Amino acid sequence: MFDAHAFRDALGTFVTGVTIVTARDEEGRPFGLTANSFNSVSLDPPMVLWSLSLQSRTLPVFRDAENWAVHVLAADQQDMSDRFARPGEDKFAGLTATDGPEGAPLIEGCAARFGCRARFEYEGGDHAIFLGEVVDFDRRDAEPLIYHGGSYGRVQRRLSGENLEREGLAERVGEELSLTANGAELLTALQSLAKS
Repeated sequence: MFDAHAFRDALGTFVTGVTIVTARDEEGRPFGLTANSFNSVSLDPPMVLWSLSLQSRTLPVFRDAENWAVHVLAADQQDMSDRFARPGEDKFAGLTATDGPEGAPLIEGCAARFGCRARFEYEGGDHAIFLGEVVDFDRRDAEPLIYHGGSYGRVQRRLSGENLEREGLAERVGEELSLTANGAELLTALQSLAKS
């Protein structure tokens, strides 16, 4: 017998990014949801895909949308991910819902954003798979939010002076590299853990 719970746990070993996918309904209202089923498909033409449960109440919005956008969340956007993962509430309440060039609502502060023209939809088991052609994108230098084994996480870069500077844990003073206040605090915490 196929163990669905064990299958889900096995899938959880794959580290994914966390995205919010947005679109507007026929009346122009903004909709969005958190998804980690995002993947690149093609560079020429530029195409991406994501999937949504056939049981989702927002499925009709995305099926009818001519355009949608995938926002790759930055490491400091866990609250935004949680907000758009909750069912049944206005996810855009209190947010400014301006549109990107493709016509889908923008989520500010993301690591990357892909504005897409809806191209194809396929059914795959209990999910709809949406394939879109990227017509606009942007990227900023921000660490992505990741998801693994049912928990959020961050990318752990190889330890180097450059990466410590990038993380704000060290700064270069002349030719020397020295810890910032955050770096010193982290070092103290790690030393305390090592002694216990």
